[in-house]
Amino acid sequence: MGAVLDALLPYGRTIAAGLSGFPGLGYVLTGGMGPLSRRFGLAVDQLLEIQGVWGNGRAFALSRQEHHDTAEWRGLCGAAPFLAVVQGVRLATQSLRPLWIEQFVAPPQDLPALMAHAERSDPQTSVQWHWGGGDAVHGLRVREGAFAGGQPIAGLHALPPLTSPPPTQPRIHAEVVGLLGSAAADRWASVMPAVQQLMQQRPHPGCSLACQQLGAATSKIPIEATSFVHRDAVWKPWITAAWMAGDTTGRSRSLAWLEQLWAALEPACPGVHLAQLHDHLSFHQKELTQAFGSWLPGLSAVKAQVDPDGTLPTL
Repeated sequence: MGAVLDALLPYGRTIAAGLSGFPGLGYVLTGGMGPLSRRFGLAVDQLLEIQGVWGNGRAFALSRQEHHDTAEWRGLCGAAPFLAVVQGVRLATQSLRPLWIEQFVAPPQDLPALMAHAERSDPQTSVQWHWGGGDAVHGLRVREGAFAGGQPIAGLHALPPLTSPPPTQPRIHAEVVGLLGSAAADRWASVMPAVQQLMQQRPHPGCSLACQQLGAATSKIPIEATSFVHRDAVWKPWITAAWMAGDTTGRSRSLAWLEQLWAALEPACPGVHLAQLHDHLSFHQKELTQAFGSWLPGLSAVKAQVDPDGTLPTL
């Protein structure tokens, strides 16, 4: 996505990219959330055309204008990895505008109040934060327009990292689970004691909890339009479980910690954003159910048509 942002600069255009320039097209095809989502919607909402090959080997070329009311289009917009190999897309772009940002550090116990304040903000403003353990949560406030304490940047391509890069260390493996929840800072307050305890018990320094804000424009798209059914979501926390490569015991401990933290957060965030495939893990079916909800049977029916032999990841 960083390369796309750079390529658009000479034309004064940008896209609704995320917090990092490293992800590729998978960022778009699985939903795509970022600092401008509250203003323009998800990246998947910007899809205009999709070309590729279904799991059964048939080529396809679909457009939002002609196919927006089909189950195939809905399936591709948020669940494409289960259905097809996508070779190219056409995305809507937005005018490149300066942004104002504020980086801040807060104690974990302040998160519910901070999130409650963010829930009352206008669609031009978004908040994202990262908690790597200890007593410090690193946050980033992004706004289209000046605000007290903010500093101007040229656009998303100039966004600073949410956290400092880790020091050089042996190769690390990781799994990430993204959750989704509505505006409920009070529920976050109720789960914080358990969350804080688990964050103090991280089995590896790379284990973390982060979160970004949705709402406004992301809530205005009908649920039936895409495979992203959690249109009421205002927060997307994601849990990262990490371990040293080859450490099977460490892997088991970190994955168990992930599931414990997931369970602690579930009252506040019962949905799942399936941005990473986990068909090799025991909670794959739980993720599918919480990611696609009542759309899962319809999505499975599309898969039976376009990938009858199960060549691609399973539903």
